[in-house]
Amino acid sequence: MTNRWILQAAFLLGFLSIALSINYEDLEHRQSSSNSVCLELLKQLDGQNCLGHRINFKIPMGVKRPGQMEKKDAAFVIQEMLQNIFNVFKNNSSSTGWNENIVESFLGELRDQIDFLNKILEEVPANERWTPSNFPTILRLKSYYRRVQSFLEVKGYSSCAWMVVRAEILSNFSIIRRLTDIFQN
Repeated sequence: MTNRWILQAAFLLGFLSIALSINYEDLEHRQSSSNSVCLELLKQLDGQNCLGHRINFKIPMGVKRPGQMEKKDAAFVIQEMLQNIFNVFKNNSSSTGWNENIVESFLGELRDQIDFLNKILEEVPANERWTPSNFPTILRLKSYYRRVQSFLEVKGYSSCAWMVVRAEILSNFSIIRRLTDIFQN
């Protein structure tokens, strides 16, 4: 009987140390700063007004309105979003006519934040990375970004298609900001 209590206490202490090992305050500060930089860089990427061609890529509602998402899950969702945004912009963005220095700065900021998140999230045990609450959300996010990528491909990576994607990604950063706010609680 006593052994069972000792085992439960050890398990709780082990779990508590994992939960406390991620410094969400630093993560929030770094993520907020990175969001601001990325938003400013995206706004500098001017082009023709093609918003009439805009479509609804259908970002998952669980991401758009995170509700009671856990901090750890929010961090994984942000990581997934940033990685996919990076992948979208690193492919064929040269056809946009955008200033390449701005695009490279944007990609560099994304890469730095992705690396930072990867380092932070390595502390989460493998069996806790894909929880029943975040697994469907991550799968829906992957599907969402496949739709964005397919749109670019179908439109031949035209500058107008890129402007539509740019507008969509701008809204993604508003969502990332809401997810980052979860780290305050």
